Amino acid sequence: MERTIFERIIACEIPATIEYEDADIIAIRDIAPAAPVHVLIIPKRVITSVDALAESDTDLVGRVFLVARDLARKYGIAENGYRVVTNCNADGGQTVFHLHFHLLGGEPLGRMNSASMSHVPAVASTALVRSTTLRDIVIVLAVTIGLAIGFNAMNPKAIAWIKPEFERQTATQTDIDKYLAPSTPAPSQPKEVIQQTPAQEQSATPLTTNAKPTAGASALPSPQPLADASTKVAPEQTFTSEPGVVREITYDMFVRLYQGSKNYLIDARGADKFAQGHINGAVNYYGGEVQSRIPDLLANVPRDRVILIYCDGGECELSHHVADVLKQFGYGPVFIYTGGWAEWTSKRK
Repeated sequence: MERTIFERIIACEIPATIEYEDADIIAIRDIAPAAPVHVLIIPKRVITSVDALAESDTDLVGRVFLVARDLARKYGIAENGYRVVTNCNADGGQTVFHLHFHLLGGEPLGRMNSASMSHVPAVASTALVRSTTLRDIVIVLAVTIGLAIGFNAMNPKAIAWIKPEFERQTATQTDIDKYLAPSTPAPSQPKEVIQQTPAQEQSATPLTTNAKPTAGASALPSPQPLADASTKVAPEQTFTSEPGVVREITYDMFVRLYQGSKNYLIDARGADKFAQGHINGAVNYYGGEVQSRIPDLLANVPRDRVILIYCDGGECELSHHVADVLKQFGYGPVFIYTGGWAEWTSKRK
């Protein structure tokens, strides 16, 4: 059975910010905090959930709450109040099946509400039918918004209310030169990159595009495709990691790194767009759900390669979401191609 991310953290295979540890319990910082103070308190022995607890676990669970108490005092949230909560199984919101408790505090958390979200529309509609006064409408709206905020805060895939601000640093030519094989030239003109559907990727025949010409339009001449991932130029230089380094790169920089470095390419767009076409050799990790795929990332993304990430282009939020998770776990360097798929396809024409 595959080990969970918590087991790998306990085994020191994955880095984490440890706030407390003894022979039976470890407490770590949550990498996607839902409150100013958000610590995960985890029994080291594998227990899948609260439902799997036995009578013999009484002392262990009791100690978990004592650790929570001490950490709350440490962070100065004990006096004003805090919350200790655990999710149980899928409907309870559990995503990692290794028993753990969330210590949340540092701001007013509001009341816990036992009503199901499925009841909210019915409550709202009933209230609106009974009264059309402005006062009642405001009350209903306030209750609905409050419930939405509360449930969103408790949801492991919570929607961000404020657009995240990413630290943006543009790479220089010096930043990428050290990862290039000495024979890698700077691109003098746009080069074709293979665009494939999943069915085409299984073919041994070189492909150029999955886009069909429109009626009456002349077909583009067949370009010379770039080498695929299995035939890339083997860099002669030794890879040197730069943990936590995330930089944005231009088209020319991306082409040089793609062709001449030891790299791992990630497409941060949704699975539907990835299936329609992507840069050859890319692996799909959708930035909007990257938190739920952390175990996959850590198991498959190598640490001895340059990480290249792209999405649709523009502000590159999806790419930055993936880069931020990799940064948290000590990957680097990570280069984000800001032009993304939009620029890439336009350069091919």
